[in-house]
Parts: sequence; structure tokens; C-alpha cells
Amino acid sequence: MKKPSIFRASLEETIFGAAFVTVFALLQLPYEKIDGNPIPTIIFKNKPAFFHAFVLSLNFAFSGAVMAISLRERYTGIARNCRRLAIVSIAMAVGILVCHQL
Repeated sequence: MKKPSIFRASLEETIFGAAFVTVFALLQLPYEKIDGNPIPTIIFKNKPAFFHAFVLSLNFAFSGAVMAISLRERYTGIARNCRRLAIVSIAMAVGILVCHQL
């Protein structure tokens, strides 16, 4: 029997943690209101569409990871699809961040 390690996390748990930390980091950034919506000025200045797409993809990544973690023991097929959703969504979030900086 394998001894569980404290530093070993599944991909779903890693995505969950990354999305969670990213959202709380966004809350700490200075922002300005554009059309009534707070937009971080450091990263997404004058680009509210990129910011909204970034937050939406983080939301899907977080939700997919949480559902995959909670369903992986009992409903493996659904958990596999939730894991795929989380992977694609976190990749989209990184892609939005990278493309925005170009």
C-alpha cells in the first residue's frame, strides 16, 4: 500500500488551488470602474472584455475542478468530463493572459 504524501496533489486539486489563489490576488489589485465594472488597472487597463473573459474562464476552471474532485469516486465518467472542462478553462485563462500582454 502506498503511503500518501502531503505534497502530492491531483491535477484537479492543482487547478482548484491556482484558480482560488488567482481570484484572491485579483481582489488585491488596484482597479478603476469602467462602465460600472471594476477592472484591475495593472493587468487589464482599458480592456474590460479581456478581464471578463479571464474571470469567466477562471470560474469554469474552479467549478470544473471542484466537481471533478467531488465526483471522482462515484461518477467517474462525469468527473472525467469535469476534469477536461477544468483543464481547458485554465488553459484558456492562461491564453487570455498571454495574448493580452502581446
